[in-house]
Amino acid sequence: MATHYDTLRWTAAAPAPGSLSDPSRAILGPRRDALVFWGAPLVAFLAVELWLDGWALAAPHDAASVAIKGMFAVIAITTWAHLIAVVPRAYGNRTVFAAHRGKLTVAPIALIATLFLSPIALVAASVLAVFWDVYHSAMQNFGFARIYDMKAGNPPELLRKTDLRLNTLLYVGPLAAGAALATHLQSFAKFDHTALATLASVPGVLAGYNTGIRAAALLAYAIVLVWAILDYRQAMRVGYRLPAHKVATLVSTGAVSILAWGFTPPIVALAVINLYHAVQYFALVWVKEGGRMTQASGGRQGRTMLYFWGGCILFGLAYAAAMTGSVRVFLAPFIACSLLHFWYDSFIWSVARKHV
Repeated sequence: MATHYDTLRWTAAAPAPGSLSDPSRAILGPRRDALVFWGAPLVAFLAVELWLDGWALAAPHDAASVAIKGMFAVIAITTWAHLIAVVPRAYGNRTVFAAHRGKLTVAPIALIATLFLSPIALVAASVLAVFWDVYHSAMQNFGFARIYDMKAGNPPELLRKTDLRLNTLLYVGPLAAGAALATHLQSFAKFDHTALATLASVPGVLAGYNTGIRAAALLAYAIVLVWAILDYRQAMRVGYRLPAHKVATLVSTGAVSILAWGFTPPIVALAVINLYHAVQYFALVWVKEGGRMTQASGGRQGRTMLYFWGGCILFGLAYAAAMTGSVRVFLAPFIACSLLHFWYDSFIWSVARKHV
């Protein structure tokens, strides 16, 4: 049976890797990709750190505290806002909707109804959302790596498993090895006073294994990194050309993952990661669906942008209100939206089917 390496070996002309200034290899263009796609992690990290340090040094304590809290609030609302940005892609794109009609109609109704009717399901869903978000964020990085491979003309399945392992560990490894793991595990405390109250003890139980978990995470990180290097060397020997934009994506996300999860407080790391993740997602949805949305609204791009961005921000504000409210059941549609966002993204974007 022929492998993808065999296919690539017999390709008449392997694709050139290009450079970061090559517009044919970029998604939006060299400068905009550097700002909102492959360079977004570094931009977000610098923006958050400069904002924190600048206010801490140049303003009275009270003013600095308000500015810093305001930054975290804006990032949180932006993060929640991007969850609803999937709607134009899932429901406004006729090709995507026709291909997944059942998933996009029956599943949302069933999920929201379940979360409204079952308090224990709502708690379980909110905990699941915390950990699914980790995987989802890693998969977005994976997706951009695959997009840049596609734009360079590489076969869609070549090195796919390698990139899957690599992007997962680039993100999850530093998180599991740092203090942020404990922050994520605290979500299990929501099970207290429920039928699954035993699960509330998970953070305390795992706290006794912090050293072992950290060592396992670092070992897995090293193994996957070396494994990826060997896979890339093998592919390049038979003609694979590594795109510069893909290298930049891996280096940028990998470096920021280490810096954020490993060397900043968990709340700062979450702000950085969520900020660049949301910016990348908004930009990708707009570049793929902006034209279709503009056409549907009569060709007025300004109005379309107002509807799109304004609608997303209103949803983010509503999510924030539900999170701070005292009536837990009001969270049901928003938690459902989080899970549906993660799930939809797993099948409505496809490099192999040219759906990106």
